[in-house]
Parts: sequence; structure tokens; C-alpha cells
Amino acid sequence: MQGNSPPDTTGTYDPETGAYVVDYHETSDVELSVTVVHAVLEVTEKDPTEVDLNAVVQPDALNRIFGRLPDGTSRVGGTLTFELAGCRVTVTGDGEVCVDPTA
Repeated sequence: MQGNSPPDTTGTYDPETGAYVVDYHETSDVELSVTVVHAVLEVTEKDPTEVDLNAVVQPDALNRIFGRLPDGTSRVGGTLTFELAGCRVTVTGDGEVCVDPTA
């Protein structure tokens, strides 16, 4: 983790889908993997020891998949969906982290 403070996981709840959506900005000093875990914690109200991202996806790989290219440009497109702590988590290349607790 690059920063010491927790990421801003203030998102929006979509009552139609039951999903919680957080915008992630790659310019943030907090890694995407940390944002994902905190968003899941926000939705599930679980203890941090109960949410093990390493069990489903390698955090460094997640950060690299959606991080900047070696030349510094932003990646465009792409989606990754996985299950974490009873939620379906979808991360998109445009900076959206969607946590669906009904999965």
C-alpha cells in the first residue's frame, strides 16, 4: 500500500441492481487492490481479517492490469470480475469498482 490513510470508498448504491459502485482514480496514492478491499468491507461490514483478496486474485497483478502503461499513458478498456467475501466484484478499465453483495 502506498498511502497510510484508507481510500475514499464513498460510492453510489444502485437499488435497481443492488450493487455499490466506487470510482477509482489511478492517480490516487492508494492502490486499486486496497480500494477493492475497502469497498467490499464497506458493503459487507466484515472485519478486515475476513476479506482475503490474495485468496482470489494477486493484488499486485490487479494493480498492474489496471495501472498505467510503461510509457505513462492510461490503459483503456478491460474488465475483471471475481468473487470476494460473498460479493461479485467487477473492476473496469475506466476506473469503476462495482461490488454486488447479492452474488
